[in-house]
Amino acid sequence: MTYDAIAIGAGLSGCSAAIQLAKRGYRVLLLEQSHYPIHKLCGEFLSIEVTEAFENLGILAQVHKVGAHPIHRAYLTTAGGASFRSDLPSTALGLSRYQLDLMLFQRAQELNVDCQDNTKVVSVVGNLQEGFIVNTSKGDFTGRLVLGAFGKRSPLDRALNREFIQKKSPWVAYKGHFTGVDIDDVIELHSFPNGYCGLSQIETGEINVCWIAHERVMKEATYKDLGVPESLAKNPVLADRFHNMKRVSTSLQGLSQITFALKENFHNDICMIGDTAGMIAPLCGDGMAMALRSAEIVVPFVSQFLDNQLSAIAFKQEYVNAWRKEFQTRLQLGRMIHNCFVQPPLADMGVNLCQMFPNLGNWIIGATRGKPNN
Repeated sequence: MTYDAIAIGAGLSGCSAAIQLAKRGYRVLLLEQSHYPIHKLCGEFLSIEVTEAFENLGILAQVHKVGAHPIHRAYLTTAGGASFRSDLPSTALGLSRYQLDLMLFQRAQELNVDCQDNTKVVSVVGNLQEGFIVNTSKGDFTGRLVLGAFGKRSPLDRALNREFIQKKSPWVAYKGHFTGVDIDDVIELHSFPNGYCGLSQIETGEINVCWIAHERVMKEATYKDLGVPESLAKNPVLADRFHNMKRVSTSLQGLSQITFALKENFHNDICMIGDTAGMIAPLCGDGMAMALRSAEIVVPFVSQFLDNQLSAIAFKQEYVNAWRKEFQTRLQLGRMIHNCFVQPPLADMGVNLCQMFPNLGNWIIGATRGKPNN
């Protein structure tokens, strides 16, 4: 059987695109290399714009039922003692990827998407004019169109010889779940030399702790029971948090060579969505909401292409233009803030400015969020 669309990666963007296309009546294959459900590296923080997306995908009631944690405020600190507190422009949600990905995967199955986990994609050949062959650990699959939704960095990026994968990056990221502190309805972002760390509560009541750091930080000693580098405790607020925390995750999820470089929306005619198309720095925006939004953007163009209402060239142009309009400014702002926040003097200056001029801090927070569609 030839599928109308094959989505590689059953994360937020891949599942969301598969669900939307299935609702439009297309034959969709969803491939995932891992066995679901799994924990994934993620900040597990969702801005207000996801509410409408969840409703359209048919999982909003489930999100509320599992107890997604409401988040109303933000708290920023630096190793030098600067701090800034602010209300978020609207209520956000804390929800684990373990729970959310499973909801979306099961929803895709309900809509007769052919969902195959534990299936590794080895190569993709073809083009939009003639169709594609996707070679996997379970055999070959053919489709008219392929959506790349395989995350921030994948062995498939190297197999496809994507440009960004050729450049070494010093940035690494880790996340785990912890107990022992109560941060209530606040998302916290704490800068330390060569990195920063975010804390927010999820539906289980546990605290998701996710940090990005230069690789040199990971060579330092760690808190024995936490698995967290001691360098993070150079921020006094983080030091206090870690003093009271207990890790409940059996292991930490990690990823090396995180890149904030621009990526292309198409590679060998494979249409890229979510983090596969471009990663928003954690300090600038909500990567989970971005992944869901990128699927919403691409699906109408995919539909028009599959219905022969758009040529391959027009499909590519329309999607690239729409994606850039939605995300380009946030990506650029994200890289700028990231570069400042990992350098203590610049981090101190920036957070102190936000404290002195709260409207500036509130503007930055607002500018790095998506907006509801209505």
